[in-house]
Amino acid sequence: REPNTSSIWCMVVISYVRAAVSAAASAIWALSLRRWGLLSLGSSLLYLWNISTLSSRRRNSDNSPCPEHGPLLRIMYGLFSTWLAERVLGHLLHTRPDEPQAEQIGGTLPSVMGPRELRIKVVPILGAAFGGNYAYLIWDEDDPDRRAIVVDPADPYPVLRAAEEERLNVEVLLTTHWHFDHSGGNATFAREVPGLRVVASDRERGRVPALTERLADEQTIAVGRLLVTAHSVPGHTLGSAVFQISSSAAPAAPHAAFTGDTLFCGGCGRLFEGSSLQLHASLRRLRTRLAPNCQVFSGHEYADMLLTMAVRSDPSNLAALRKLRQVRDLRLRKQPSVPSTMAEECSFNPWMKATPLDLARLCGCEM
Repeated sequence: REPNTSSIWCMVVISYVRAAVSAAASAIWALSLRRWGLLSLGSSLLYLWNISTLSSRRRNSDNSPCPEHGPLLRIMYGLFSTWLAERVLGHLLHTRPDEPQAEQIGGTLPSVMGPRELRIKVVPILGAAFGGNYAYLIWDEDDPDRRAIVVDPADPYPVLRAAEEERLNVEVLLTTHWHFDHSGGNATFAREVPGLRVVASDRERGRVPALTERLADEQTIAVGRLLVTAHSVPGHTLGSAVFQISSSAAPAAPHAAFTGDTLFCGGCGRLFEGSSLQLHASLRRLRTRLAPNCQVFSGHEYADMLLTMAVRSDPSNLAALRKLRQVRDLRLRKQPSVPSTMAEECSFNPWMKATPLDLARLCGCEM
């Protein structure tokens, strides 16, 4: 009887595989503690590199302009997106329930503004950690249930206390993008407010904590007489959103746009994940969709710095100079510089006025 050739080859392959596995296991066991450490470090760095969503021309299918990010920043950005970073940053930066809030740069005080139908409370949070963050509470004074919306409560307990001061029942939490200084309070807020709806862009995938709903571009939800419209604005991150809020009880009143890090007074957020062409399209979308009197509530207190840069780069930008004087007067009185309006931003913000080529240069993109 002739031997089965396929069985012989199978036995040979199995023998070789066993020998290779045995050799690899022996080599691993023979590694010193130092080599184990180096192997673990290398694997961790490779993992963080691979999960990083920083833009690059190699990753952009259309080879569109984007900043050149170094390897260290790419690795750190990957680390920034992990559960571990969220826990560590939360432990270091979050206000405890029984302690006073850290003072923001300039000592910014909470402020309430807007008509009764669209009341807005500006809540400074996170001290000086990220240059001065703002969270927002929005409600209708004539709502008997005192229902409210909160935007980017990255330091949850100061915002929860602010809601209690106004006797508000927060029903919806809007997250403009996944970065910790905007979404880092979501989990705690959701735990403290049972049934909370946590909303972000439908382009966010797995990086917004406690997320319950995703809104597509121009999709609308209602909280009582308050109407929320989402605008997809990729650039700073691919899942960035601007939330436009209006009141059906006062349709002629100026709307409010909560822009996160996409649009600041006098500037824009750094281009991390998108290309300059994506950001230009996003800014054009805002110019087209938002009325000139729409009020712009950004995520940070950067107005003085950005307007100073705008005036230095273009001394003929008189609109920026006038706005800078107004901002400095507000800051001397410890008031937030928000809001600006879309008309103002279109008149003095270099990013809003830029052509695609100019915007690429402003963003530091290699052409």
